[in-house]
Amino acid sequence: MQSQGLPSTPPAVAFLDVDGFDTPASYVTAAKAAGTKTICYLDIGSAESNRPDYAKLSAISGLLGNSYPGFPGERYIDISRYPEFIQIMDDRLRMCRDKGFDYVEFDVMDSFEDGASTTGFNLTEQNMIDYVTALSSRARGYGLKPVQKNTGGSAAKLVSLFDAILFEDCVLDNFCSDGAPYVSAGKPAFNAEYPELWPAGTFDRSRVCSVSASAQISTIITVVALDRPASDRCS
Repeated sequence: MQSQGLPSTPPAVAFLDVDGFDTPASYVTAAKAAGTKTICYLDIGSAESNRPDYAKLSAISGLLGNSYPGFPGERYIDISRYPEFIQIMDDRLRMCRDKGFDYVEFDVMDSFEDGASTTGFNLTEQNMIDYVTALSSRARGYGLKPVQKNTGGSAAKLVSLFDAILFEDCVLDNFCSDGAPYVSAGKPAFNAEYPELWPAGTFDRSRVCSVSASAQISTIITVVALDRPASDRCS
């Protein structure tokens, strides 16, 4: 999963999802040398003010909308206008390639689900599909395997474009079965479960692992801030 504070040595895991900007190429190389598949985390549906290319996105008139809930330094992108900024995202993909990553995760694909009152834009599922179709093609051209993030209801339409799917809290919100198109296609399905988002005192590790196993999804149990390694995972 994505980690904001990297351990000094890459952990011994099958897949490691880390920030594309913050993770040096040397770290990716070390992880791959240990047999780990590396995933480059990129935010494609919102613009984060701490990123070096934020000014390029904000310079496009009207492209940025409302602040992402809980993250005042992050604003939604009008993804329906992707031809106007896709070169910026293409530069990010090449960064992932140049650092040696195997996969690339597309975060905030699901902005269309949040509604215009939240995002500031009237976005549709088709806007998202058009956008990620273009991005996935470019990613593959750079030798990267794209990863779908959330947007489980669209999985059947997207599975041909992606090589894996990653959910958040699919046990809590009861949508782990949305990963079925990927499981059926023999592609990895992952989930990050956040105990802090469950109602106080209700987190049930046994249920998390049982539901994950039934859905054939690999689940880690971690924290929303992702500022330390996952505390647990279902075997």
